[in-house]
Amino acid sequence: MEKDKLLKGTVGLLLLLVILTIPSFWHMLRPGIFSMQDFHAFRLFEFDRCIQDLQIPCRWAPDSSFGYGQPLFNFYNQIVYALGEPFLLAGLQVIDTIKLLFILSLVGSAIGMFFLGRQLWKSNLAGFLAAALYVYAPYRAVDVFVRGALPEAFAFVFFPLIVLFFNRYVLGERKNNLLLFSLLLALLLLTHNLSFLMFSIFLVFWATYFLTVHKKWFLVKSLILGLLLTLSISSFYLLPVLFENRLTTLGETTAGYYIFQIHFASLYQLLISRTWGYGGSEWGMDDLLSFSVGHVQWVLPLFLLGWVFVTRKIRESLYLLVIVALGWFALFLTHGRSVLLWESLPPLAFVQFPWRFLSIATFAFALAGGSIFLFLKDFKLKVSVFGLVIALTIFLNVGFFREDIWLETTDNEQFTGEIWEWHTSSARADFWPKYAEKVPEGPAPANPIILNGQGEITSFNETSKSMVANLVVVSDQATVQFPGVYFDGWRGFKDGEEIGVYPEGKYGQMTTELSKGKHSVSLEFTNTPVRTIGNFISLASLIVLFWLLFKKRIFTKKA
Repeated sequence: MEKDKLLKGTVGLLLLLVILTIPSFWHMLRPGIFSMQDFHAFRLFEFDRCIQDLQIPCRWAPDSSFGYGQPLFNFYNQIVYALGEPFLLAGLQVIDTIKLLFILSLVGSAIGMFFLGRQLWKSNLAGFLAAALYVYAPYRAVDVFVRGALPEAFAFVFFPLIVLFFNRYVLGERKNNLLLFSLLLALLLLTHNLSFLMFSIFLVFWATYFLTVHKKWFLVKSLILGLLLTLSISSFYLLPVLFENRLTTLGETTAGYYIFQIHFASLYQLLISRTWGYGGSEWGMDDLLSFSVGHVQWVLPLFLLGWVFVTRKIRESLYLLVIVALGWFALFLTHGRSVLLWESLPPLAFVQFPWRFLSIATFAFALAGGSIFLFLKDFKLKVSVFGLVIALTIFLNVGFFREDIWLETTDNEQFTGEIWEWHTSSARADFWPKYAEKVPEGPAPANPIILNGQGEITSFNETSKSMVANLVVVSDQATVQFPGVYFDGWRGFKDGEEIGVYPEGKYGQMTTELSKGKHSVSLEFTNTPVRTIGNFISLASLIVLFWLLFKKRIFTKKA
């Protein structure tokens, strides 16, 4: 009976919490889509082509780079698109699915933070307040409505859930919580690898502290096994990134505009400024977007720290002290004074923009803010403070959760004509194969081209993982070039027998030699040994994971 009451109370609070998040996405609830700096509608469109063609896991984006193709999903996280795919299969437009995923990132993160805040501070009000601070932080609006950084926005869902199940495992030592911790960590890695990298710093410090306080260092071996499970689940993505990135221009994403030294934020931008814009990160302090962590978000934890030291309740407030310290450390990493630390840790260069650590600061400060109810005993005072802080947080920040330009458009308009060509040109240099001399500057040919010899292309068809041409060669020999860039894994077949395919020309197009006669030539994108091994390890790991979960009856027992 008590469990039923608790469940009903939790469901009611969650419904209220969802209602509270509506202003953060209210502007999305109309036809069309808002302008954004990233290209996730196009990527979701390409991912859908993979699924329709049963290219699973998706690796090749055929329309990218002006239609020359690109191994986009071999290196770019794809889980968030996989989450959107069922909605596309159900008939939803791509642009509406993108909006829905952004909405889920806001609502899902609020729910996750509610449960973590409630667990840590032993209060529903604390969980609710932490969730409100988490959703209505300015950087959340930047991620959604300015940058349109869908994977990074969705990473906010996993931050609190990962810590929640880590805590549950350490406190209860139940293996199912360790398995869910490993799975959630893998989902974060596969959603946004840079968020995984940044969050790992927070998690290592938190884990060290939590294990020490609860004297559970004997669990380290199990946690290492859990981390290995995380990496093995992610192998289909990790192994190609590690061993095939040298075949593309991926390494150039830390050069030029993307070097971290020119993208640090100032204290004024982080703590004081309410400047808002829809531009980009620039050299110096003339940035055209906000780097604010949120006034309530940082003032409230600082106030609580003062309260702790004044009342000398340091021993009772160690969780709070650690979380606030981690939040300020994350802010420190956004500031130029941390440059020596960045230079001493080369992997951080891939973060590109130090202000991305605002995501970790936002998480830490929101969680810390919920602890205010540890210091309030009177119920009426708790309710008053609860209402005041939430109202002030929303009042100060809700105005940021709106678009710059609203595009009254449809999928048909987005994926045809000049707008489609603009989509195909997006980020064309990010994962461009090094077999080509340069990045394409215009659309790929519609059909294969006979470079040498004489003949005729009678038909041509392209999917996300193949190109098939029927042609007649009338000269003794002909060199045929296909409208796609060469990359490891592409194989050629002539009339059912394998033939050699090689890159040729400034765009590294797939080229082959044919003899006189009528031929059917197909090019197929296949897995390299690295990809095959990664696929096998990931599949085997998932089978083991879910077998263990069902064995433990996790879906019928309370965690």
